[in-house]
Amino acid sequence: MKNLTKIAIAGVGTVGQGLIDLIFKDNGRNKKKFNIEISAIASRRKLKLSKKNLSNTKIFKDASSLLSFDDYDILVELIGGEDGVSKNIIFDAIKKKKNVVTANKALVSKHWKKIKTLCNQYDSSLKFEAAVAGGIPIIKILNEFLKSNNIKRIYGILNGTSNYILTNMLSTKKNFSEILQKAQKLGYAESDPTFDINGIDAAHKLSILSAIAFDIDANLSDIFVEGISEMELIDLMYAETLGYKIKLLGMSQIKNNNIFNFVYPCLIDFRESIANVDGVYNGIVVESDFCNKSFFQGEGAGSNPTATSVFSDIINISNNHSNKLRNPKEKKKNQDISERFGSYYLRFTTIDKPGVISGISQEFKKNKISMKSMLQKDNKPEKSKNATIVVTTHNCLERNMKKALKKINKLNFVLKNTVVIRIESLK
Repeated sequence: MKNLTKIAIAGVGTVGQGLIDLIFKDNGRNKKKFNIEISAIASRRKLKLSKKNLSNTKIFKDASSLLSFDDYDILVELIGGEDGVSKNIIFDAIKKKKNVVTANKALVSKHWKKIKTLCNQYDSSLKFEAAVAGGIPIIKILNEFLKSNNIKRIYGILNGTSNYILTNMLSTKKNFSEILQKAQKLGYAESDPTFDINGIDAAHKLSILSAIAFDIDANLSDIFVEGISEMELIDLMYAETLGYKIKLLGMSQIKNNNIFNFVYPCLIDFRESIANVDGVYNGIVVESDFCNKSFFQGEGAGSNPTATSVFSDIINISNNHSNKLRNPKEKKKNQDISERFGSYYLRFTTIDKPGVISGISQEFKKNKISMKSMLQKDNKPEKSKNATIVVTTHNCLERNMKKALKKINKLNFVLKNTVVIRIESLK
């Protein structure tokens, strides 16, 4: 029989309760199969657990109490937050030469370098499968399955809340604020959804994926981040007319030892697999030299998928699989968004009069930008003298696009600042 593994669980919210349910499901089948004992639980909530299952468990109401507790092999941190008690108990556990499992993407992203140093110093390991993409085992895929490959690019839908909003705006033809309220009522969005809709949640996850895939230090400040809070239904509809879906993507790519790390909403060809990941689901594509393009889809959050990821890390540690975090072998340069070379979707709101197209085209020509397609529509009602012009471009440098739009937005026939959404070619 396997040696007994004692775990201390800090935080019994949605994921914590899911983990406990998973351990004790089917009359404790997983507890017996993997020889796991919960030696301590720190929870401010009332536990949904029988006294029989708690017979060998120390109960704390404050997670800080774990700082003076030592009877465990693995700390499972499910409180959240990049600092505070979560950081304190994790760092304390590592210094006690314990192993750690966490779902805390913000903490892992922010303290990546310090965690690596401490784990190497105290011969401990920290695992965080549940921190990225919930039920998709993407960390294990990068650390184990694709370990023999050179990864070229990794990108995906990393935030279920934003994906739900974009999907439902288009399917219901309702605006952003209406769908956000619906997502909050259904529990898909927090009461304060800022991190989700502004792209920060996706950026935390991307920083972790990029660090593993390209052997660099995770650093949120190196990622260009743009969210979906300004997204309008009309652009989703125009994109569909043009054969695209709009998705919030996190993208990390290495070119000539330079790292491109971006999070932003973009148009994707509707035939791409990632374009058809809808609702609260996450989808991730990894491009590598021997496996070419690998696509993974699954539930990105929720009690059961995330608890499954946490439990897989516990099993991994109990089987003595460390996969320790490594220090980068060489320094790689982070590229600014201005160096992006790609195509764009542009929506102009202008006065409906001769010379508008030529005026826009002149600024494009000055900045080495060429049009790929154009749609023009008179705005209703009929008496309106305004027009909407939708343009897609061929590939160009982002800095050139910014220069052109700065001039175009000042032209006397342009009524509003131009809506700009990047187009991603994922071939």
